[in-house]
Amino acid sequence: MADYAPYFLGSIITSAEQGGKKPLIDGQQRLTSTFLLLAYLERYRKDHRVGNALDLSTYLGSVSYGAMDYAIEFSNSRKAIFDRYLDTTKTVAEAMDDAEDVVNLDDGDRRLLEALRTTDSLLNATVKAAIAYFIDYVVERVLLIDISVNSESEAHRVFVTMNDRGLRLGPIDLLKGQILSKIPNAVDSQSCLAIWVQTINKLRELGAEEDSLFFRNLFRAKWATTMRGKAKGDPAGDFDLIGEAYHRWFDDNISNLSIKNADGYVQFVRVDIPRYAEIYAFIKDAEANLKTGFECLYYNSVRKFSFQPMILLAVVKVEDTVTDWQKKISLASRFIDLMLTIRTIEGKENNYDNLKDIAFTLAKEIRNKTSAELLSHVRAEWLKSAPIIPELSKLTYKKADKSDLLFVLARIADNLEEAFTLTNRVGFPTYWQRDRRHKTFDIEHLLKEAFDPQALPTNHGFVDAKDYAEHRNLIGALALLPRSRNRSLKDQPYREKLVAYATENVLTQTLCDAFYQSNPNVARYVQNNPNSGLSAVTDFGKSNIMERTAMYVAIAKRAWAAP
Repeated sequence: MADYAPYFLGSIITSAEQGGKKPLIDGQQRLTSTFLLLAYLERYRKDHRVGNALDLSTYLGSVSYGAMDYAIEFSNSRKAIFDRYLDTTKTVAEAMDDAEDVVNLDDGDRRLLEALRTTDSLLNATVKAAIAYFIDYVVERVLLIDISVNSESEAHRVFVTMNDRGLRLGPIDLLKGQILSKIPNAVDSQSCLAIWVQTINKLRELGAEEDSLFFRNLFRAKWATTMRGKAKGDPAGDFDLIGEAYHRWFDDNISNLSIKNADGYVQFVRVDIPRYAEIYAFIKDAEANLKTGFECLYYNSVRKFSFQPMILLAVVKVEDTVTDWQKKISLASRFIDLMLTIRTIEGKENNYDNLKDIAFTLAKEIRNKTSAELLSHVRAEWLKSAPIIPELSKLTYKKADKSDLLFVLARIADNLEEAFTLTNRVGFPTYWQRDRRHKTFDIEHLLKEAFDPQALPTNHGFVDAKDYAEHRNLIGALALLPRSRNRSLKDQPYREKLVAYATENVLTQTLCDAFYQSNPNVARYVQNNPNSGLSAVTDFGKSNIMERTAMYVAIAKRAWAAP
């Protein structure tokens, strides 16, 4: 065995011993994997009574006052996993069952359990037949180098220096190392590390890349000032550099963050990052789930507006109360909703490239504003956009993006349902959801495709087929129907579809007389709003399209009313 070539597992970085143990700065995964392998081998040695194999129990730890004190300091849940796994009074299967019953497991604990379950299958019969030799090889020839320095801040500096030269670690780990390397006090460093780990784990619960997305959004929101120009060869700005390597941008721009000394770094980790992460998590939750008072975060998210977290983080401040920052993000999200809708009405595409400059400019304009300042800014900008809302009447099926058109119709339908206080509401999320198969809502043309005077009222008002085609595709001649219903009606005349319309959603039901007769709330609303344009239409002509369009515009004005 002594002649076998060694296997270099890698290195770990530690600082000076404290309380009998060394703080580990880098190498947690390597060390845990090594410990896991030793735990498996020790369990295997005992279970199979391998008498001539090295006793590995001293490598795992020692018993202190009747409890196992492991060589690595674990979380309570991870310690409980190894306690139960190494309980040789039970079979391996029973021990694993017990380990899986440990409460409050995180993702790392679950991966550890999976590794314990599968390690045995990775050793073939040849290795197991010579397990004593394999144990000797692991102990004697597998090398793990400990790079130990005097203080934790120095250890973090070594960590950054070693890893910023390659691709082994992501920017999130390098950012952590950069920050902690500037905190010389060991107690502060350890407490900041614990808070960092807790915060990052919460961000990762939102999604695999959300920790990095959080810092990109935060740095752009609060401190970035420049963006690459549009001319060829223009240098990268803050916005671009943060996207490429935010940890390097942070290190190069630390003075802009008003972090002047070790206390500033401690404040940044203990207070600023957790608070911004809390707000970011709220934003992401509101983007994924419709929340009362924060509906526009959801609306903007379903439009794939990825810059929303950046803009909303720009306006909040660490010292804001929960009431303050929630009020700000609700108001800012309403303005974003208006901005995107106005662009739809104007026939502009809401894609990443078209919105990048606009979103970054908005983030800088509202950065760190108070609630009163934000309200004043939004109201001033709203006045510029409000006159454009009536232009919604010109939205046409042929020219508008179908997704944008469906979004507007879904918002109008949702607003009507709310105004009528309907008990059987469909709701915006259902109108919008695209994976409901035959129940997915599609845009419905109220009129037949071809100009057919026989299918129209006597005084239909259309000059000719061209005039008919143009008006048939206007928003006032459109509604929403489930895909199966939309297809089953095919190209029937309007009057023949009314029976089906009466059983569907509010956009089609408002065309039917029974809807007003059977819903007191609807009848009351129409009575209180005589200019709403809502009425049953037994046959549909050109004038009805214009009336219906005016009704849609009126609802749009209410849906996008100024705060």
